[in-house]
Amino acid sequence: MRTVSKSLGADLRWAAAACDPTTLARHDGRLLLTSGWVSHLLQETVLGLLTDGDAQALVRQAGAVYAERREALLAELAAREVPAHGVSGMNVWVPVRDESAVVNGLRSHGWWVAAGARFRIAAPPGLRITAASLTPEEAARLAADLVAVLGEGQATYGG
Repeated sequence: MRTVSKSLGADLRWAAAACDPTTLARHDGRLLLTSGWVSHLLQETVLGLLTDGDAQALVRQAGAVYAERREALLAELAAREVPAHGVSGMNVWVPVRDESAVVNGLRSHGWWVAAGARFRIAAPPGLRITAASLTPEEAARLAADLVAVLGEGQATYGG
């Protein structure tokens, strides 16, 4: 399943799915029971954006900026020996023992990060940090604040 809501705009609720005939039939049947149809105007808008050279260039540029900011945060965390990973997109995953405690601790430092529970199935606890708008200076400050929060109670926060 792919969506264009992040790359082309949060209000473009369009997706493409590749699947076997049985899954497709179930999907189509489900859409018949809901208001899940997608207007032709919206479909044409998405097609136009996906095939427009200028729009493609902007998406590539955004991807490069997201990668740069993600890598800056990963580097700041690594410099402080905080395990973290993120290979694409705008998010970094930081394993922690207690998601709520670390989220609340970072909030007290002025940071809003997401507890990982909504984004994982079988993975251990962690934080999902969106680096999309972090400057390198902010990435350094966030990494330092995370270290401070983790150090406030290693048995509780742990990394």
